Amino acid sequence: MKKIVVFGLGNFGITIAKTLVQNGAEVLGVDSNIEVVNSAKDYISFAVCGDVTQKEVLESLQITDYDTAIVAIGQDMTSSILVSLFLKELHCRHIVARAISEDHAKILDKLGVHEVVFPERDIAVKLGNKILLKNALDYLPVTDDYGIVEVIPPNSFIGKTLAELKITSRFSCQVIGIKTPEETGNTESYNTKMAPSAGDIIRVNSILIVLGKLSEIQKLQRAE
Repeated sequence: MKKIVVFGLGNFGITIAKTLVQNGAEVLGVDSNIEVVNSAKDYISFAVCGDVTQKEVLESLQITDYDTAIVAIGQDMTSSILVSLFLKELHCRHIVARAISEDHAKILDKLGVHEVVFPERDIAVKLGNKILLKNALDYLPVTDDYGIVEVIPPNSFIGKTLAELKITSRFSCQVIGIKTPEETGNTESYNTKMAPSAGDIIRVNSILIVLGKLSEIQKLQRAE
């Protein structure tokens, strides 16, 4: 079982902590607000109150016992930087830190933080691209130009095989999966086939999982 410590139990931190617990990890949450800590005890393995900008508090947590430390502190950039610095000095195995600006990210990188994340920026980019992609149900960015998108196929695709549609040659995209409603007719429950074959047929209410350049996926969605 992986042991993970999360510093900062605001919306971002507690959501990560809950998700980790649900996936079998042992999670210690740390926050300076006792009310937040008491609330978190209902959802995560352990929660303690402490000011982790004080190095002695971090030292008392036996940081080297944990596989990963997540610095989820919100808008207080100074606290985030201090905690990240102390974690490096205490030889933490793996540090993931939330950044709120490019300058903040640069400092964290200079400190040797292993992973820097921009949750607000990433969500905004994902939502923006999803809105621009016609009939997109979900969107996962791969690079600035490429992504994996769940799309409703155009009506002209229905009843045809992938071989007949020649999606790769026509749109420079790759269908990496097809989601098909279960035979019960429940369109909220799907069977997913990854790496479909050329002979697979696009059926009514199917969803395509497409990898490609976003501009090309838009062309695919407009196909007639």
